[in-house]
Amino acid sequence: MSRKSKLGAVNELKAASEFMKQGFHVSRSLDPQCPFDLVITNEEGGSCLIDVKTKSFRKSQSYGTKPGDKINRSLTNKQKKMNVEIYEVE
Repeated sequence: MSRKSKLGAVNELKAASEFMKQGFHVSRSLDPQCPFDLVITNEEGGSCLIDVKTKSFRKSQSYGTKPGDKINRSLTNKQKKMNVEIYEVE
């Protein structure tokens, strides 16, 4: 497993922990190709699909950006159709 994959797995667990502390029930996806990482559900049964991303910053200058600029994440078309929400972890 690459360093980047390990960091992603750790941050998914951090996000799950944060949601549980807020009172949500949390389930993780088992499918590596799933368009979301977590499903969070409140006490009333309302749920949300979450794609966990590691907050990242540019290391070099490119395309009008400079080192230290935050890298913005966007949803895929499939995620948009499914109403997935991005949750960033530091």
